[in-house]
Amino acid sequence: MNRVGKLLIANPGFPEDSPFYRNVIYIHDDQPGGTFGLRLNQPYGSVTRFCDHSGIMFPDTKPMMHAGGPVNSAAVIILHSDEWESTNTTPNHNGLSISSDAHMFHKMSSGNEPVYWRAFQGMCAWRPGQLNKELNGDAPYNTSMWLVAEPNDDVIFNYAGDDQWVKAVDLCSQQTIEHFF
Repeated sequence: MNRVGKLLIANPGFPEDSPFYRNVIYIHDDQPGGTFGLRLNQPYGSVTRFCDHSGIMFPDTKPMMHAGGPVNSAAVIILHSDEWESTNTTPNHNGLSISSDAHMFHKMSSGNEPVYWRAFQGMCAWRPGQLNKELNGDAPYNTSMWLVAEPNDDVIFNYAGDDQWVKAVDLCSQQTIEHFF
């Protein structure tokens, strides 16, 4: 089952001591070699401050850099609407793309930016078969740890922190009910 473009939402019963407690993750790659995603709701610092450290004059705006996950914290990725592209852009799913290159913030600093976007440092990753085990509650995972939902732009781009998690849980609940009726 390909999960590209889906949201993984931490089940409300997720252990509080887990680094993924109350997290919302957008899956951007799901292949036999593993699954990769971006944690959407963990603000990390300002994009402007990140760009200052990289020598890029980025306008002093409010966009946040997000902690995309605990893997490869040096990776800088943006999830964005697909009308825009940079030198390393991959179309993803439902009008969204992923970009990760040295030029994207330079382009954006001059006003050439996507309609919707969110920036990340790091990512989430699962070994082959690991996410299936987590979703099915197979050993060593005692219960299903994740809810899965089709995202919408509102949930992806307009919320952060616990508010985004609550909106994602509501979206999953609504989609589950619609599935049965």
